[in-house]
Amino acid sequence: MIRAALQTVVPWLAVAAVVIAMAWQQGLLRLFSQGAPAASGPARTIALPGGGFSDGGRCGTKGYHYFPLPASASAPPAAEPATPAPGPRLVLGSYGYEKLSRAPGRFTIGLLFAPGPKGSLELSRTLGDEGVAVEIEGPRGLVGGAHGLPVTWDHATRSGTGESARVSVPLEALCPGQDARTVVDRMRPPIDSSNTITGQPAYTLTVSVRDPGIGAQRRTIGLPLGGNLLSATNLVPEDGFMVASAAY
Repeated sequence: MIRAALQTVVPWLAVAAVVIAMAWQQGLLRLFSQGAPAASGPARTIALPGGGFSDGGRCGTKGYHYFPLPASASAPPAAEPATPAPGPRLVLGSYGYEKLSRAPGRFTIGLLFAPGPKGSLELSRTLGDEGVAVEIEGPRGLVGGAHGLPVTWDHATRSGTGESARVSVPLEALCPGQDARTVVDRMRPPIDSSNTITGQPAYTLTVSVRDPGIGAQRRTIGLPLGGNLLSATNLVPEDGFMVASAAY
């Protein structure tokens, strides 16, 4: 079991903001190799290398999520309150595309789990045996997605402020005709010459997990029923504060 003893989500949000800001400034959110455009997958569900399944059969579908989420989960988050929410949270620590040497290209996403200021959060290593679900949606619907993705828990970087994990999404999870370079560019919010965010990203990245430990913690601390789901997106708060996160 994975036990996180975080007492507030604020440190995670600060870490996420710093990581993403530095990545934008240094161009680390796209570690591209030179050469032919990265390949995409077919318009049908297939098993992915490394585990999980693509959402190719849902290509072009608007609002699709493997784990059913409320409409509010896809809306830009409100400004962070002075007092953090008491329940568990999921934050995107980083996200991007990498193509190293001759290895197949892949999307990589960093996940930060925080239980909130009350109690601890216990998650199974396989996240309820269902893994992680990822959807990338553009103006015309789903451009890539996968579910059942395994996670790698990053104990080496534990700092006493929570748990972190990483998930990899193979290029076969992209819909036909999609190029990884273009997709990752459109997942990043536009910025001006002073690295100030000027709007929402063209493509919405949604990451969600479902684990009994999430619901158990909510019940333990007396929160209203919220199920076993947590989700996060790359959308930024409407007031422009640079934290790419949302939770459910």
